[in-house]
Amino acid sequence: MRVEAGPEEAGAPRLPGGRRFLVVYATRYGSTRGVAEAIAEELRDAGHDVDVRTVAEAATLSQYDAVVVGGPMIRGWHKDALAFVAAHRGELAERPTAYFITAASLTETGEDEVEGVPIVKDPWLAKRPRDAKLRRKERYALPSHYLGDVLKKTEPFRPRAVAFFAGSLDLATMSLFDKLFVLLIVGATPGDGRNWKAIREWATGLPAVLSG
Repeated sequence: MRVEAGPEEAGAPRLPGGRRFLVVYATRYGSTRGVAEAIAEELRDAGHDVDVRTVAEAATLSQYDAVVVGGPMIRGWHKDALAFVAAHRGELAERPTAYFITAASLTETGEDEVEGVPIVKDPWLAKRPRDAKLRRKERYALPSHYLGDVLKKTEPFRPRAVAFFAGSLDLATMSLFDKLFVLLIVGATPGDGRNWKAIREWATGLPAVLSG
């Protein structure tokens, strides 16, 4: 992965028509930061100004044209990501916004939207169910379950798009409860599953998705 430069250090100048993006994230064990930085790097390469902040650092959104909010999904979307969206839903409603969600598993049943919100699924993450009847773990990992819960808790705000990416599971850094949850309930495989190609491709398309 390339080294991330701050906005004032980025090599590519802002192009005419470039906008100012905020990529804000919550993380439990640190790996989501890398996804946020990769997204920011692609946006900067396209000539936009980009700030990367944790949810605790992003006090106001008034100076930004568009926002990307990210966080991991273990026992629900990270509570700090949810709290950020809930607290700023008025400001977010005034500017185009997208979410990214890192997860340990995702059940692929062919849907391309959840409650009218377009979704993108990392091919490394999304897996077809074994049988026509979904098992409990497969039902839990449905996009409609993950995102539906997020949308319910942050009503009435809706993002323009949501991407699901494989995350990184380092059992050595995880709490015992999280470790048991991802192994027994989710059935996840430990290791770094981040698909940088998919992440960067999604980021490349964000200016068009978040235009206007």
